[in-house]
Amino acid sequence: MKKADLISALKNNGIVPGSKLVVHSSYKSIDFEGSPEEVCKSFMEAISEEGLLVMPAHSPIVKGTPFNPGRTPSAVGAITEAFRRLPRVSRSLHPSHSVAAWGRGAKELTAGHQLVDAEGEGSPFFKFSQTDGKILMLGCTLRACTMGHVAEWVAKVPHLGVPFSAAFTPTAEYIDDDGKVKTYVYQTYPGCSKMFDKAIPWLKEAGFLKEISLNKETSLLVDAAGFVKIVYDKLKEDSAALLTDSEEHFAKCSHCREARRLAVKKP
Repeated sequence: MKKADLISALKNNGIVPGSKLVVHSSYKSIDFEGSPEEVCKSFMEAISEEGLLVMPAHSPIVKGTPFNPGRTPSAVGAITEAFRRLPRVSRSLHPSHSVAAWGRGAKELTAGHQLVDAEGEGSPFFKFSQTDGKILMLGCTLRACTMGHVAEWVAKVPHLGVPFSAAFTPTAEYIDDDGKVKTYVYQTYPGCSKMFDKAIPWLKEAGFLKEISLNKETSLLVDAAGFVKIVYDKLKEDSAALLTDSEEHFAKCSHCREARRLAVKKP
């Protein structure tokens, strides 16, 4: 698949100038004849500057090294790293769960992320969930869908205060727009997303998810607001609705063990 092929495939699936789109991606999993940067430019050309293109740009916390939005690499794929480096791409200041955006409203979307919970009210993905935008899973499944954490936050699941791993500390440092080192204090933590694929049949049934063909692999196109609505409803019924039933996974994942212990299910 070349750049022109990707742009044409996006158009055929309703991704056109003015579209709002979150892209989660795996460069290694797509058949694309070009660099990760060319993938980004394909999306930019498809939606135009009148649209809004958003990608996660998450990075691990490194003790003693403040998060620097202009220098800290994205750790969630080659396409996201290429994207956050492109001209006129805005990146939020959250020290571990930063978000990159380009197009109409990009600066407004990413602004203030360092002042709120990673995926809580006022965060970029929360803001995006209030629009008519779509989520594209390119070469990956809903296991990589950050919007699942937004739904968990909105549903106030009891494990919001449980760190994903021991690597998460109560605080982290970042460099603000004035070049000063500031401290971010975590109130909630995005958890384990291993079983977010459980939401696929729920979203299909509600008409908020469709499988599309952009290349040799099947991709998922999801309504962002619909995702949060459906998953929120499921989590309010059972806060463990997105947890795995695998004892093997529970043995390895301290977050899921604690989440299961805290789980609340309506009678």
